[in-house]
Amino acid sequence: MSATNLAGVGPREALRLVAGAARGQVSVPLFWIRSRLASLSDRVKLTIETAGNGVVVTGEAHALGAPISFSGRIEAEGVRVTGQQRTVVFRLRAVELSTPANAPGPLAQAIRDQTIDTEHPASLVGNLIALPDFIVEAAGDTVAIDLMRVPALADDELLRAAVEAATSYLCVDAIRAGEDSIDLTLKLLPGGLREALLSTARAALTPAVRYLWANERAPR
Repeated sequence: MSATNLAGVGPREALRLVAGAARGQVSVPLFWIRSRLASLSDRVKLTIETAGNGVVVTGEAHALGAPISFSGRIEAEGVRVTGQQRTVVFRLRAVELSTPANAPGPLAQAIRDQTIDTEHPASLVGNLIALPDFIVEAAGDTVAIDLMRVPALADDELLRAAVEAATSYLCVDAIRAGEDSIDLTLKLLPGGLREALLSTARAALTPAVRYLWANERAPR
């Protein structure tokens, strides 16, 4: 089964995307991902390479006044379709942290003293900061994200309903690392026919409910 390259956005590439999706697999090249990561922040330097079934991310950043070097392997499962949730599970493994001997601050000292539990990075993050709503689990080495709670979808009722309906018919069933790409295996009716029909009904009713609600609240 060949994979489709997502690097371009022209008509020819769009046709290739459709053809690849019809065969059930789409490939996202790593250089496309790298270019997006590079634009996220000038304060964090990241490199990403495939390794086994996942990717290894290494980088440097400043945290609490100290330069921190980090690396870790990330593996991801396919999207779980359950009711109105679309959940992706990530596993963080082989996490390593380092900092110069003269780096200031409590975080740098904790890294040097090896008191940070890098074998359970998700628990560590979950205990240190208030997690955003779209992270539904952060324990051990596992982080679970509900895509439907990401602000871009959560704040747009119509878009959320449309994405929910579309992914109930065709969604990512597995995520694997290729030679220099992330390969997505697609699946029809990932939550079953009943879930697809329910999602379609919710998407169809959402505009009507919004219209009726707005009229009910309008001053008379």
